[in-house]
Amino acid sequence: MSQENAEMERGVAQVLANFVPGDLFDYARYGITMMVDEWHHQEMDVDQRRIANHVQGRVSSFRNGESPPWSELNDARIDVFRPQQVYGEIFPTTMVCKRCDHVEYRDTAKGFQYTKGRCTRSGCGGQLQQLSFIATHDCGEIFTLTPSGCDSHGYDDVRLNRGVPEDMRTWSFECGICHQRTGDLSAYCDRCDETVRSIQPTNAGTVFYPQREVIVDIPHVGVQEDEIPYGEEWTRILMAAHLGDVDLEKKDVTLEEIAISEQSEEDVLKDLYEQFGKEWVEKNKEQALQIAMGNSPSRGTVVTQNRDRVKLPTERTEEDAGSAYTAVAHDLFTFLRSTRGYEGGSMRESVEERHPTPRSLSEFVDNDEFVEKYPQAKLYREKLDRINVSDAWVVDNFPLLNTVFGYTRDSPDASETTLRAFDHPYNLDALTVWGDRSPSEAIVLELDRAEIVKWLIENGYLTESTAPDTDDDAELKRWFLSNFDNTQTQHPFTPIEHDITDVVYRLIHSSSHALMSTASEQCGLGTDSISELLLPTVPAIVLYAQSMEHFALGGMFTLFKTRIHPWIDDAVDHASRCIYDPACLDDDEGAACHACLHVSEFTCEYYNGALDRELLVGGNDHTPFWDV
Repeated sequence: MSQENAEMERGVAQVLANFVPGDLFDYARYGITMMVDEWHHQEMDVDQRRIANHVQGRVSSFRNGESPPWSELNDARIDVFRPQQVYGEIFPTTMVCKRCDHVEYRDTAKGFQYTKGRCTRSGCGGQLQQLSFIATHDCGEIFTLTPSGCDSHGYDDVRLNRGVPEDMRTWSFECGICHQRTGDLSAYCDRCDETVRSIQPTNAGTVFYPQREVIVDIPHVGVQEDEIPYGEEWTRILMAAHLGDVDLEKKDVTLEEIAISEQSEEDVLKDLYEQFGKEWVEKNKEQALQIAMGNSPSRGTVVTQNRDRVKLPTERTEEDAGSAYTAVAHDLFTFLRSTRGYEGGSMRESVEERHPTPRSLSEFVDNDEFVEKYPQAKLYREKLDRINVSDAWVVDNFPLLNTVFGYTRDSPDASETTLRAFDHPYNLDALTVWGDRSPSEAIVLELDRAEIVKWLIENGYLTESTAPDTDDDAELKRWFLSNFDNTQTQHPFTPIEHDITDVVYRLIHSSSHALMSTASEQCGLGTDSISELLLPTVPAIVLYAQSMEHFALGGMFTLFKTRIHPWIDDAVDHASRCIYDPACLDDDEGAACHACLHVSEFTCEYYNGALDRELLVGGNDHTPFWDV
């Protein structure tokens, strides 16, 4: 009790997950609760504009998302620090005697040093223990519960009256001398000028919600980071590449070169007007833009053509599309660079550290020498077809940047809470982001778009008339871009209100968890060492090794090259049964529990929400998506 600060030694990944500044944790060595007080750290060299772009896409849903510092991210200085050591301070600092329920409060833990952890009430001397409750407010503040004094006897002998043990609302402080009630268990928020009655156990999950963002931190090639036009233009360039509207290989040009080209949309149309006449261009705009694309896939040409071809859900409803652009761009840039590698001919030779190196499934299964060495490789495509995966890659140098950019308290609903920024370690006027780079290896699984659409039709989510042509891959890609609302899935504790987005995300997420839950048995990694990243607008699943020691383990390569056949069969079997069936399978909230689809929240991007294995294996409400 006499130690105000206690040094904590943990791995960086664990620190970012569980020991964020402002969070509470149990310090078992002393049997006390502490608050993370200080981090020793080192500054990281990162692309600040990329961080700002991602954070900007997340903050709009919070009730203060339009206020500083979140409204000023475009111009804000962002400092990113990697934690090295964590220190905690005892919190809360209200103590209760285990013998007589006498309550004592000090501003800091140092105030208890002279008591030697014993009750100071005359004649008692019982052992003091922390009051294991605190008050939290949706503005982000946290309070220790301070006792109220008696009008007649002051603070001479304030006791804790536990009332009905199961009902915190009946607990109160009272005078141990006259037994008069002195006050409720509550706090007062000076920041908001109101009483706080949200009383939480110190280990409750609602005490602290860190706001995290996992960024696949793939460097840009051939350009300075600040030259990339993040937002709509960059997103539309990536969409055009994904749809195949610009042949990067044929033109020997990179995504970045298109992004920084100086020709604007106005310049493109002006050139076309001069070449073909304004009247013809306006009547045949799509054909004119295709001609321009063939001549020069400049930024203006690509953006103009793509704007006519794809409208995101938020654009159609005239909502702010900023966060949608961020999410779509992250999905597509990650997918393109992690599967196609690097376009532009010689550019492949110049990329080095933190640039992903993909190897496709066909590189192995179409190699006679490999198949002769591993005859089971003949089964790989058949097995992947069983779970409607159309293509797969194994990726080395998969660069992850794990970040924590703020926190909330009291409610998981972003619209009901204030997003708080972290204090800057040097008290500078800059937004503080805590992060860590974690080089890894990954498996990328591209889902069969046509089979998803057919399943949606079969289960009544689409009609034949509203569905895209399942034989046209470009149209299928456009349909996913135009109908999956990425802004709906950015906050795990907020319900997904868009029906198509909800069912498609549940389908992808459930597939990911079934595969993640069974991968460890085949690759030798621990069950908590494999994490997921979903790219729903592709759609694709990325499973990556959680590289705690910052070196590649080779487990994902082993799984991809030699163990796909038992892995897929195990995943289907795992999704098909649960020890709690039929109750689990028939659950109205979704067939998922700790015995089947739930994984460690540290490895899940959605905190084990939006899961339902009934979508995969069938049940009362759905036909199976997988071949069971």
